[in-house]
Amino acid sequence: MSDHNKKGQLLFIVLGTIIVVVALSTVILRIMLSQARLTHHQVSRIQAQYAAKAGVVYALDKLRIDATGWPASGEYTKTMCKSGCDIDEPNLPNAVTQVNITVYDLGTGISGTRKVSARAIYTPTP
Repeated sequence: MSDHNKKGQLLFIVLGTIIVVVALSTVILRIMLSQARLTHHQVSRIQAQYAAKAGVVYALDKLRIDATGWPASGEYTKTMCKSGCDIDEPNLPNAVTQVNITVYDLGTGISGTRKVSARAIYTPTP
């Protein structure tokens, strides 16, 4: 075998190795990016869940301590957001756009109490 043929074989081996390494790197990078997106979505969802719980606690606290601005009977909804809503809360996470707090009429809860629920609207960060 000539020296020229050995160089040609070595070139194909090196090119093949580079192609395999690039392909594996691409697959690993895609997996990492997908995992990062999933993690960001999960964090946004958890932030929204806690924001909704905070909305319920806020409504219960207002009803318990100072019912000013909260009707004594009937079903009503208030909106909590960073600014410009019924309830301004500048500490809401960036992913949460608003929290809709609904207080139901008397007798809808246990033993004639009022049922309170909250729904957070969020956009997962990409």
